[in-house]
Amino acid sequence: MNSKLSGKLRINHILIGLQVVILLLVPCSWLLHRSDVYNRNFTADDYSLSEAAKVDDGVSADASGEGEGVLLSTLPISLKKGIYLIQVDFSVDQPGSSLSATSSLGPVEMRCPTIELNPHSLTESTLLELSRDADDVSVHISFSGNGQIHISNVGIHETSYLYRKNFCYAILLCLFINLGYFFLCSKIRIRKILLAMACIFLTSCYPLYNDFLIVGHDLPFHLLRIDAISQGLSYGTFPVKLHPLWANEYGYAIGIFYGDALLYFPALLRLMGFSIQASYKFFVAFINLGTILLCYYSFRKMFSSEKIALLGCASYTLAPYRLMNLYTRAAVGEYCALLCFPLILCGFYLMFQNSKRENWWKHAILTAFGLSGIIQSHVLSILITGFLIILTCLFLIRRVFQKYVFRSLALAAVLTVLLNLNFIVPFLDFYGEDIMIHSPDWVGSIIGSFQAGGLFPIQLFTLFQHSNGGAWPTTAGISNEPTFGIGILLTIGLFLFIYLSGIHYGDCKKNRNHAPAIVCMLLSCLALYMSTCYFPWDALISSSDAVKSIVYNMEFPWRMLAPATALLTFVLCYAFDIAQKSLEKHWGCLIAASLVLAAVNFGWYFYDYSFSGEPYRVYTTSELYTMQMYSYEYVPSGTDPAALQENLIHAEGISPLEGYQKQGTTVSCTVSAQAPDAHIEFPLLYYKHYQCIDTSTRQRLTVCAGTNNMVRVMLPEGYSGSIRVSFVEPWFWRLAEAVSALAWIGVCFALYRTRDRKVKLRIVQKI
Repeated sequence: MNSKLSGKLRINHILIGLQVVILLLVPCSWLLHRSDVYNRNFTADDYSLSEAAKVDDGVSADASGEGEGVLLSTLPISLKKGIYLIQVDFSVDQPGSSLSATSSLGPVEMRCPTIELNPHSLTESTLLELSRDADDVSVHISFSGNGQIHISNVGIHETSYLYRKNFCYAILLCLFINLGYFFLCSKIRIRKILLAMACIFLTSCYPLYNDFLIVGHDLPFHLLRIDAISQGLSYGTFPVKLHPLWANEYGYAIGIFYGDALLYFPALLRLMGFSIQASYKFFVAFINLGTILLCYYSFRKMFSSEKIALLGCASYTLAPYRLMNLYTRAAVGEYCALLCFPLILCGFYLMFQNSKRENWWKHAILTAFGLSGIIQSHVLSILITGFLIILTCLFLIRRVFQKYVFRSLALAAVLTVLLNLNFIVPFLDFYGEDIMIHSPDWVGSIIGSFQAGGLFPIQLFTLFQHSNGGAWPTTAGISNEPTFGIGILLTIGLFLFIYLSGIHYGDCKKNRNHAPAIVCMLLSCLALYMSTCYFPWDALISSSDAVKSIVYNMEFPWRMLAPATALLTFVLCYAFDIAQKSLEKHWGCLIAASLVLAAVNFGWYFYDYSFSGEPYRVYTTSELYTMQMYSYEYVPSGTDPAALQENLIHAEGISPLEGYQKQGTTVSCTVSAQAPDAHIEFPLLYYKHYQCIDTSTRQRLTVCAGTNNMVRVMLPEGYSGSIRVSFVEPWFWRLAEAVSALAWIGVCFALYRTRDRKVKLRIVQKI
């Protein structure tokens, strides 16, 4: 026994030492290379110029020279493997000119997106990524042939992104080493479970196995959210409530109205040097892995069976509606909410099934965690979840008022509020403001029949899924619409449940999950009905303005498929759990046939999506369109988005600005007032809580909405000094964040203490 223990300790020490070496190699290589970092600003002697180019204090050209095409190219240079920032300082008065780089390396070994030179900017940059050394890298500036162009500087600067990425890969490698060691040390039963979960995970990530993204309905919108958070973090802002990148860098209040807690993971990957599309792919894989783990945990808790838990894990993770949200729609908020539905289902199951004193508070915590995930991801899913929770409590009203059930529900409600005050308080603070969602001019308001956006029943139960298309009213048919439905496996589970309840009612009644399965079946059927065009949505909407507002917030009736998928997964697991005993002779054939049909179902979707979708490659911030705000929900009412010109400054009664700098939602400069009503307007959208202070005296200056809702600073008569304008979170936001942080710490500590006591108790029992 001692020799085995010493051998195990020796292996542990070796693995720990190996991981320490792996993690130290990256920073050590960076330290050794730091003195040899490549930095170069080119001069006129380093350029190959076109005939239209004029050399003065830089390189210039105008339309009179008919110089359309490459204006200048740097002479070929040698660069080592790494990630470089190419930066150009310029002025142009017409769009169409561009910055690019070339070498003999192919597109797989060298990535450098071409960037258009913006007439409203003075500098542009792009990232050059080399996967091996190159001897003939050249930078090119192309001129549109219209207006004038002047290039004052071109430079290439080596970044530390390669080493940051390598450090992330080193951490990932260490995780794989630990997972592999855990796998080898585990029992055969655990190995089988891990292999099954790995297969589900790898299958769910199938569309990610290429070097591009496939265009999804909301993909550009959510990529911009991720990059905006990353930019805010790079400026030292946390949390990023007012996203600085949006609306030509005027700032956008999407972080206040749209939960984005999970998006900090891909945003941090962006800071570590990963491209936009690589960060997003890692995020999708992370969501898939999280869904698998939470599903297995939840269904294992509810059914006390590893096989059934794996069935639930596979059926939910590869459910058609979830895959549709994940890939076709790229609905980040909704598929993050789908991550949490099994946890909420498990929490409510445990609360209502175990009405005794034992662990009642743990069930409340579990439910609060699931609800927190939805609140921090997708506001619309909160409405749907809340409706179903209220319906469940009304349906089980007698159980609700049992002592420990009521305590669990009350504690879950309180914890949910406390854990999410950091989102709830800013949301409520801004919700009553004059924002576009409250304006009759809002172009995002639903026009026409809400009910007509529902599904036909034939769309719900399909084997072959159509992956591409948009959401159309019933009058357009379904040929150009993706297949929104529950798929073949959940359909089998539903009809198998009905069959077993009728033919083998005795076996069903003995099972402790019979009553929860009935509740889940009834709620799921209601949700399916509500997702169709036959549910009387329009009649419901016409009953009152309050109902109309709530229903219209859902946008589409088929959003009810999200909770229906989770509920039907429970029904499926229950049906196969009963069939394993009642149909013992046929159970093997039944499960095999069902899994084959399910494989055809999601396999057809993956094939159709992966081989017919339009490729979308996006690497750097400059490739994103920052006005990708769809219906402009969260801009101040009365704003004309077309007039939000980059770097636009309106000034009246002041001398020319000095030392102007803009970093995200913070602007600093030196101003002097020369008239009684002097004011200056900065390229920032005005939201409340913007402040302007004199950096020397700390005097506060008046801030208000100006032209087209730009941030306007009123200057006192005779004022002269340096000012800083920034969005400052009020004290009650900070207090809410502190309360939420303490609540999370307290809950996690309570769970840890309980687990620690259990471990000690087991040790004592063994002794």
